Amino acid sequence: MTELRPLKVFLCHASADKPAVRKLYRYLKQRGVSPWLDELDLLPGQDWQVEIPKAIFSSDVIVVCLSKNSVDKEGYVQKEITFALDKALEKPEGTIFIIPAKLEECNAPTRLSRFHWVDLSRAEGHKRLMQSLNLRAASLGPEVSQAKVTDESSPRIPKTESVRVEKEEPIDKPVGQIANLSHKPAPQKGQERKPANKFDSRRGRIIGGLLIALLFGALGINYAINNWPVAVIPTPTSRPPTKTATFTPKLPTATITPAPPTFTPTPGIGSTLTSEIDGMMLFFVPAGGFVMGSDNNRETDEQPIYTISINFFWIDQTEVTNKMYALCVQAGICQPPSSTSSYSRKDYYGTFEFENHPVIYVDWNKAKTYCEWVGRRLPTEAEWEKAARGTDGSTYPWGSDSPTSDLLNYNSNVGDTTEVGKYPAGASVYGALDMAGNVWEWVSSLYQPYPYLPTDGREDLNASGVRVLRGGSLGSSDLYVRSSFRYEYIPSKLQFVGFRCALSE
Repeated sequence: MTELRPLKVFLCHASADKPAVRKLYRYLKQRGVSPWLDELDLLPGQDWQVEIPKAIFSSDVIVVCLSKNSVDKEGYVQKEITFALDKALEKPEGTIFIIPAKLEECNAPTRLSRFHWVDLSRAEGHKRLMQSLNLRAASLGPEVSQAKVTDESSPRIPKTESVRVEKEEPIDKPVGQIANLSHKPAPQKGQERKPANKFDSRRGRIIGGLLIALLFGALGINYAINNWPVAVIPTPTSRPPTKTATFTPKLPTATITPAPPTFTPTPGIGSTLTSEIDGMMLFFVPAGGFVMGSDNNRETDEQPIYTISINFFWIDQTEVTNKMYALCVQAGICQPPSSTSSYSRKDYYGTFEFENHPVIYVDWNKAKTYCEWVGRRLPTEAEWEKAARGTDGSTYPWGSDSPTSDLLNYNSNVGDTTEVGKYPAGASVYGALDMAGNVWEWVSSLYQPYPYLPTDGREDLNASGVRVLRGGSLGSSDLYVRSSFRYEYIPSKLQFVGFRCALSE
């Protein structure tokens, strides 16, 4: 017999809300749920910047605890919300995965507005949360156990005038136990004393209790029907064709031996070359120094700011597309993506309509293999950042102006991937497109502290460890589409992650 496992729930919260979240942790634990709370589940010496994302990725549900501390203030909780939103993109429609839970009266963040919230400050809030958790557990299959749903915070049933008792008795007193009627008041003058029946009072109390229970039960069912949480899934802007068309890439007729293309004699900014293997256009990034990192106090892994000088290189204009990646698969070199769907599209990879959209569900090794097959390589973290922001430390590829919907696909404003190159106004100074939003992009580097030193082992392609993602995705907010933002990610993980390649002599 297969042993059942409990539902795994990650508690996303602000540090100032620890007391309330500890109570929620104990509440869930007592009811058969397996909650994850950093101060209790992180072991001494563990790297919390690695362990917290791992805990999010392995959880069945993310409960985002909302208060005035977490909604309006900066902190790591905002990064945790971004991790959760990125993982939510891979879930099927209708899945309960992110549950905003209000610890007090506050406004939910805009990027969580499509998920119905639960108010834990109200008496019925915890019971409603447990109902949603059990609905999620049921969707995961019989190997996940159901939690205990109780409502210890519900108000006590009030007394009624129809049953007069001088001494209050427990409503769940065993039927076989007879109430003590010795203190029953004497009848008033003029009233006729009826023959004593020691069971009459008990029977009336039981019937009255049952009627009251039925009344409250009917009210509870009516409340649940009208207040059941609804997960609102964004409607994709591009609808699948009524008849799925597939594309069959034209394969090379001979064995491909990649060779570096011939460079122009004196390339400069704006110079391009085109790969004969996958048709990708590459833009030239000149040698020299640039400002790397930022002074954003929320992201200390982007510090210190410093100037670093690197050699010239060429960068892919866009992310590698489904059509391009299929060439490598058909050649027998690359493994297919781990999923052929996207957030809202069942048929994504291998479908003609989305052949010019970025390939996703490719891990770090698959991206590395593809770049090697086309005679290129994954860009280093320093190369990617320079190609995105130029030499003057601009916040975004287009400059320092805040993101808008005409510059990139982000903040769930589209709801799924868009075709590459759709936002020319968001190009970097060197001509690279889509370096903010749409899908996260792998780089070659291991995730290590700054300053960036290419000789300190972080560019060892055979080393094990967490690698770096850049650029943000279609669900990322302003903070995470900045050119300096670094996202540590396990190389074998697969989500809305794509890549582009680079080339140097």
